[in-house]
Amino acid sequence: MESRLKLLGALALAASGAVHASDAASLEALEQRLSRLESQGQEYTPSASDWTDRVTINGFITYGLTRHDVHQKQGALSPGANPDEGERFTYLERVTDEVSHRELSRAGIQFNAEVNDKTSVVVQMLARGRDNYDAEVQWAYVDYELLPSLKWRGGRLMLPNSMHSQYYNVGYAYHWAALPSEVYDIVPFDTMDGMDLTWSFNTGSLSHELSAFYGSLDVPDNTLPVTVIYQGRDYGGINLRSRWGDLSTYLSYSHAKLTADLSGMDAVVPLPPGLSFASASIDDASISGTSVGFTYDNGKFMLMAERSDLDPKAWFPYRWGGYVSTGYRFGKWMPHVTWGATNSSDISQVLNNATPVDDELARSNMIRSKSWTWGVRYELASGIDLKVEAQRFYDLSNDKYERTQSNLNGMFTSSRSALPLEDDHPTVYRIAVDAVF
Repeated sequence: MESRLKLLGALALAASGAVHASDAASLEALEQRLSRLESQGQEYTPSASDWTDRVTINGFITYGLTRHDVHQKQGALSPGANPDEGERFTYLERVTDEVSHRELSRAGIQFNAEVNDKTSVVVQMLARGRDNYDAEVQWAYVDYELLPSLKWRGGRLMLPNSMHSQYYNVGYAYHWAALPSEVYDIVPFDTMDGMDLTWSFNTGSLSHELSAFYGSLDVPDNTLPVTVIYQGRDYGGINLRSRWGDLSTYLSYSHAKLTADLSGMDAVVPLPPGLSFASASIDDASISGTSVGFTYDNGKFMLMAERSDLDPKAWFPYRWGGYVSTGYRFGKWMPHVTWGATNSSDISQVLNNATPVDDELARSNMIRSKSWTWGVRYELASGIDLKVEAQRFYDLSNDKYERTQSNLNGMFTSSRSALPLEDDHPTVYRIAVDAVF
C-alpha cells in the first residue's frame, strides 16, 4: 500500500498540478493505470537499484582545430558570375584559412536501458561545434532479440552505408582526426528513421553480420541562399560484415527515391527570363549507392581500404571515392599515411538533355580530387588520444572539367565560376583530442 501511495504521488507530480483531490475522475484514472501495472507484475518499488542496474551511460567528446593554407580570395569568370567573389575559399563549405575550433569539435552522450531480457532502448544525444553545439537526438531506437542470432531495431538509426558509419562521430574509434572526405563526403548525412534486421551467423571460422534496412530521411542543405530539403523515401538496402581473425570486410548496397523542391530559390536568386530553379526540382528520382572495404589489424600493423559510390538519376553527377590507409603502432604512437581519390563521371547526358539550370547545377557539383594524408596518433592515457595530421590535395581538375567548364577546385568550392586556385596543391591541417567515457 505504501508503494501504491508513493506511485500515486509521483504520477500526480508528473501531471504538473493538473490533478487535485477534488478531481475524482483523474484520481480514478491513475488508480486504474496503477492496477494495470500491478497486474503485469510491475509494481513500483523505490529502490535506486531498480533503474541503475538496467541503465548504463557512456559518451564521447572531441576537441579539434583545423584550417587550410589557401589565402587566395575567390574570383569570377565574368562580372557577377560568382556570388562568393571576394570571399575565402572553403573546404567542404566550412573550413577556411582561419583556425576553426568548431568544425571538428563535438560531444555525445548515450543512454542504454534494458527493458527485459530481450528488449533494450538506446538514446544518443549529439552536439556539434559547427552547429553551435545545439544538441540533437542522433540515435533513438528499440532493440529486440527475436532469436539468439536475430535482432530487430526500430527508430532513428545511423545510416549503414559505409565501413565506419556506425561510429562516424566517435573520433577515438579511428586513427584519423577526420574520416577521409573522398568517401565520407559523398553522402553528407548520417542518420535515417526506420528499422533494420540483423542476422549473426558463422561459416566455418568466419563470423558474419548480415543486415537489411528500410526507412526514410530528410536532409537540409544549408549551403544555398535558402534551405532545400532533400527527401529520401523507400530507403532500403543490405550490408554484410565479416571477420576472420585479424581481417574484417564490409559490403553494402542501398537504394532510395529522392525528391527536392528548388522553387524557393527563384525568390532570392534572379535568373534570366524563361529560366527557373523550379524546373530543376527532383521528383522521386532513383538513387543508389554501394560500398566495399576491408581492414587488417593485428594490434601492431594496420591496413585498410574502402571504396564507395553514389549514382543519382538526376542532374547530380555520378561520383565515386576511395582510400587506402596504413599505419604501425610503436607503443603509444601510431604514425599513419592515407591516399585518397574521388571523381565525378561525365555529365554529357545532362548537358545534352537537360535545362540550362540543370546544366549549371551539374557542373557545380562535379568533384575531382586526390590527396595524401600524413598523421600521427598518440595515446595520452586509457580512453584519450591526441592526433595531428596534414592532408595535401592535388589533381583537382582535368581536360574534361575544363572542357565542360565544371568546378575546377575540388572540395574547396562548389562554384564553377570561382577561378582556379593559384596553388593547386592546397593542404588542410588538423589537431584533435578524442576521449570516450
